[in-house]
Amino acid sequence: MKEKDIYLKEMAKTQRGKMKKKLLKWGGTLDFCKRKQDEIGKLQKMARQFLQMGEGSPFLGKSSVMLKEAEAFYEKEIERMTESMKRELEEYTKLNSCIEQLEYEEQRFVKLRYEKGYQYEYIALQTHKSRAKCFRDHDIILDKLIVLWEENFFVPEEPKQS
Repeated sequence: MKEKDIYLKEMAKTQRGKMKKKLLKWGGTLDFCKRKQDEIGKLQKMARQFLQMGEGSPFLGKSSVMLKEAEAFYEKEIERMTESMKRELEEYTKLNSCIEQLEYEEQRFVKLRYEKGYQYEYIALQTHKSRAKCFRDHDIILDKLIVLWEENFFVPEEPKQS
């Protein structure tokens, strides 16, 4: 394994690494939900078409068991997608409430970095700071978000009973 890979794995285990992962997920949540909405729309369209086609199709005969199974399958898949969107939006809302507690410049940095996906060079140009200052600010913002997250949403683990 390369040194860089080892470093990245170790970094992901730290609090900052975990917060970066949450922020990356936060930044992509709205796109994720939009894609899921599109998929749900396609599934609903497919289900309607299949059910319309199946009602008069000669290969089914008088058996409507296959239609009911297909309808149940489509409904189950749509429900699964809806639940995953709901979970993502709950996490998005939690992290967003922490981000809203940051100062304006810090919020701007987080949105540029994680929502828009811009690199440090572009963020430095937009915020009129040096690239090194952006890295330092990023570390400070991560530390603040860790504290805010733990204050608002930390749930201590219950001790394991043997």
